[in-house]
Amino acid sequence: MIINAPVKRRDISALVPAAGEGMRLGLGPKAWLTFDDRPLLFWVTQKLASLAEEIVVAVSPDDVVIAEKLLSEFGDSVRVLAGGASRQETVARLVDAAQKPIVLIQDVARPFATNKLISTVCAEAFNCGGAAAFLPPEVPVAKIQGGWVTEYFSAGEVGIFQAPQAFERTRLQKIMLQASASSITKQSTAQLWLDAGCPLRVVPGEKTNIKLTTPEDWIMAQSLKEYLNK
Repeated sequence: MIINAPVKRRDISALVPAAGEGMRLGLGPKAWLTFDDRPLLFWVTQKLASLAEEIVVAVSPDDVVIAEKLLSEFGDSVRVLAGGASRQETVARLVDAAQKPIVLIQDVARPFATNKLISTVCAEAFNCGGAAAFLPPEVPVAKIQGGWVTEYFSAGEVGIFQAPQAFERTRLQKIMLQASASSITKQSTAQLWLDAGCPLRVVPGEKTNIKLTTPEDWIMAQSLKEYLNK
């Protein structure tokens, strides 16, 4: 039985993977893209500071010092470490460094997720063990193999993976350790969680919670600036 106990700020470690090079975007590392002369790393950290007592950020090894300087105004609540060779390795390092019972994963590439969405994901993870945002599609989704549609799902049956994602820390730490030992790599941390047989609570995502991946995404991002503070 799920007991809907309230999650508190002191229960949450917010983890920010920000070590990528942004190759597909073509504008350099996403952490250092700016709005109003402030890097995305700052905007994401500022939003999470009101929701989590501990924030752990992972950047490129060459950027650790500059990130520490940028985030120094948040005091001891924020720690910066060097990311790994892949996103999954970076997340594993962040989880190992976290100390709170719930770890919230919010990529720097998704700066427009609202406080409401992040809070809801944390609350569901606190009560269910794991939760993630999924964007409900508005049309059917096809499974395609070799250029042919082999199966389809109605819009109400599927969801598109988003962040934030939140998990019970010690369980996720074991899952990521096992994945590393078996050389298993997934695009999303939630996939590792599900593959381990752990239940994952669905939280409806937001259309404005876009992921900055391609040059077209950056163009769209200019119209979403107001969501940096929502």
